[in-house]
Amino acid sequence: MMKTILILLLVCFGMNQLSATPVRETNEEGLAKLMDSLSVAFVKQDKAWLSANLTEDCSLSDPSGMTLAKADIIKAFSAEGVYTLTKMKPANMKYTVTKDDASGVGSLEIEGAMSAQEVVDITGTYTIQAGFKKTDSGWKISSIKVGQ
Repeated sequence: MMKTILILLLVCFGMNQLSATPVRETNEEGLAKLMDSLSVAFVKQDKAWLSANLTEDCSLSDPSGMTLAKADIIKAFSAEGVYTLTKMKPANMKYTVTKDDASGVGSLEIEGAMSAQEVVDITGTYTIQAGFKKTDSGWKISSIKVGQ
């Protein structure tokens, strides 16, 4: 009887450990989550997230050809910035991964406005090319190019 209980406990413990084993996500899944989180950070104007997840040399090029460095990206998508987004969603993203670099291409659905001298509706679907660098803390965004 004691032997049966011991075996039952070992089987239950083993099953419990098996179900607690995390599933490793692929690089592509991690990059997709990073892009989704970038979208949320732009909409919520989350300076802390942007600061932590953009590489120091990250740049953003917009459809007008203007290029922003990391500090300018963070400022542009903050409460005092020029972009006010209510929605941003990457779609149809395809990722290419090498050892320490990756790229993603797809489309970006945006609802919002840009205000410089006047408020301009920027709602629409755009193309996006994103670059990524693998760091000790995981993937970070190294470039963003948004086009018409």
